[in-house]
Amino acid sequence: MKEIKKFGLIISALLFSISLVLIAQEQPNEDNKNFDVEKAKTKYVEAKCNTCHSFSAYGIEKKNKSANNKAPDFSEIKVEYDKEFLKKYLNKEEQINNKKHPVAYKGTDEDVELIIGLILHNVPKNEDNKQE
Repeated sequence: MKEIKKFGLIISALLFSISLVLIAQEQPNEDNKNFDVEKAKTKYVEAKCNTCHSFSAYGIEKKNKSANNKAPDFSEIKVEYDKEFLKKYLNKEEQINNKKHPVAYKGTDEDVELIIGLILHNVPKNEDNKQE
């Protein structure tokens, strides 16, 4: 009888833990709570990110459809870097796969924050958040 109670307590604790994880996943990220997606999409296009990158989740197609354009569709990637790293990468201060971003970002800090926010808002986060 003790073993059944012990097993029941273990199962209850496990189910409680799982429910907490599920509830946490449904809560909006504080950074995303008041995020203005429409403004960010506008800044993405104004900055000409769509020259090379599609963002099909938002109906944004890349203009450069050349086979040589290997820039990813942001709807199909996992985030492997944090906001600060991505800012530095867009300003050619960091590298991804031993390469700097081909074009240095020329807009305002506020605009780059919106663009990076759009990327981070949409794509699943890689738990490692690796930085090379």
